[in-house]
Amino acid sequence: MVHWIEVGQIVNGRLFRPTSKADRALKRRLSPDAIYQLVKHRLALTGLPEGFASPQGLRSGFMTQAALDGAPIQAAMRLSQHRSMAQEQKYYDNVDIAENPASDLSG
Repeated sequence: MVHWIEVGQIVNGRLFRPTSKADRALKRRLSPDAIYQLVKHRLALTGLPEGFASPQGLRSGFMTQAALDGAPIQAAMRLSQHRSMAQEQKYYDNVDIAENPASDLSG
């Protein structure tokens, strides 16, 4: 990841971007279809079925893991670029309280 950021000279904006024919990271974001095709291709390389994972599943998995790790919801939303606090709160509400490191803060 660090190598990609350095080589792509990414200082702000989207992390995952298309590349030019000269292998330079472009400024624009990947299209939703491009992201789907990347996930599909990587699944095929591993031998997993196409429906094993999806871009949305990876995104929601990130939010669930952030909740499990006790990350503030606002910080996770900044990274995932989710906009609806009500929607994202569901990921946090679904985390078992016993598995949530934030429960250690209650004494």
